[in-house]
Amino acid sequence: MFQKYFPCIHILIIIILLSISGCASVNSGSFIKFNNAVKEASTGIDAAMSVNHKWTRAGFISGFSADSESKFSQLIIQPGEKYNWLMEKPPIYLDIKKAHFTLTELNNAFIQYADLLVKLSGGELINIDTFDQLTKDINKNAAEAAKALNMSVSSDNLALISTTSLESARLYIEHKKKGYLIETIKKNQESVQKYSDACILLIHIMIGNLKTYYVEKYEPIKITWNASSGLERQKQTEAMLDINDQFINALEILKELETAYTALSKAHEELAISTLP
Repeated sequence: MFQKYFPCIHILIIIILLSISGCASVNSGSFIKFNNAVKEASTGIDAAMSVNHKWTRAGFISGFSADSESKFSQLIIQPGEKYNWLMEKPPIYLDIKKAHFTLTELNNAFIQYADLLVKLSGGELINIDTFDQLTKDINKNAAEAAKALNMSVSSDNLALISTTSLESARLYIEHKKKGYLIETIKKNQESVQKYSDACILLIHIMIGNLKTYYVEKYEPIKITWNASSGLERQKQTEAMLDINDQFINALEILKELETAYTALSKAHEELAISTLP
């Protein structure tokens, strides 16, 4: 009885399969891994920065106090938009504090971006208004960090999520086709690479400062150790070992962060490949 309808049903099935083939669900496993990698990269930032800030601040106090040309008035700040110091060149530990803020902001933007990719790949329902607000917040965080780095680029180039990738992402939300998600990732690769490089640059600055102030920290210990004996020398030996522990721990964290940020760009690029059928 139903035999005469079989050809029609067969054709209908083919049409349905063809229409949904581009809308097949995306395996979000790779996106979750990328998200975890981004969050892992932030681990240890505060610990490493604490040592760096503490040492550079102590170094400034020591150097400023020992300099016969130093004046108390140089320590006074003028409250304003940036709390300007009266001395010609503000203490370097403030640069470390600024670098900490910048790296944290960059990392927060990365985390928000990775979370957004997980939402998109997992099929979570996101309307265009919500998506636009999320991307606006992400780009705002990234732009603030870029400005702190004094990156002289246009406002569009300050965005972690590029204008062209936003267009593809909106099409993906509307049509749920893999191709648009792949386009989103590919078109945003350059921005992710740029911000990964910025994070690595900050880490190199921190490593350089840490090495410089390691020498400044152990020099007085070395002088006292050479001039002493017995319990006093033992005390200075312990002090030197404490400095070494702090130095090694902070340096290892920074090197791990550098490795993590180097891998992030490649991991992002591979998301497009993992999304292919």
